[in-house]
Amino acid sequence: MSLFSLNNIYAGYGEQIVLHDISLAIQPGEFIGIIGPNGAGKSTLLKLLSRQLTPREGTLNFKGQDVKAIPPYRYAPQVAIVHQKLENLLPFTVEKFVSMGRFPHQRFFNRAKAHHGEVVEKAITVMDLDPLREKPITQLSGGEQQRSFIARAVAQAEQVILLDEPVAHLDINHVTQVMDHLVDLNLQGTTIITVLHDINLAADYCSRIIAIKDGTIFTDGAPAEIITYQAIESLFDTVCVVHENPITGKPYTYPVPGKYRNNS
Repeated sequence: MSLFSLNNIYAGYGEQIVLHDISLAIQPGEFIGIIGPNGAGKSTLLKLLSRQLTPREGTLNFKGQDVKAIPPYRYAPQVAIVHQKLENLLPFTVEKFVSMGRFPHQRFFNRAKAHHGEVVEKAITVMDLDPLREKPITQLSGGEQQRSFIARAVAQAEQVILLDEPVAHLDINHVTQVMDHLVDLNLQGTTIITVLHDINLAADYCSRIIAIKDGTIFTDGAPAEIITYQAIESLFDTVCVVHENPITGKPYTYPVPGKYRNNS
């Protein structure tokens, strides 16, 4: 049984339809990167999966059940989302912030039980935050904050974590730290679905890439199948060169500056 099954989905905001006739299946344990031009509908797809947005048409199933029939208190403990950046953060300690991910598990305001503490500890450990647990989250670097956001999502839902450009504003050191931790989570059984602007990160880290253009599925498959210069040029309407990364063996994309395109 598929984890998510989307069939002929149309979705959008107000009068605007952003996603058109989307059909795809996502299996447990996948590490999926969603790529595509700005405004293509990548974040809208994540909002559908997180139930922040309801389809206008079509069906969206989670574990074989229409998501509209699943109560929020049963869905939230299974599926968590990490947004690009949280605004107006309060100076909670890292440990307190991560523990907030357990809120969906505490129905009727029950006090946290021992199990909740164990889950929080595991999330802190998995994201390598133990040295920072007593530090206010407002005093962390961008990479440390992002790991804290992911840890809170892990504390909420180990089954599925959705991420909207989790490394968009990080330097290359913090980018690899965050992506490496996501790989570790995935190897432990968490399904990872992330929007990424960096095609090369998607190629190196993801086992499957879904490319979206103009609100439709442009192409879908393994990095070696998806990342070709013909596909990337058509997807982004630009000129590029694609070679093999000599370390990972995955395809690597180089955009061609405009002044050199006549020679390409």
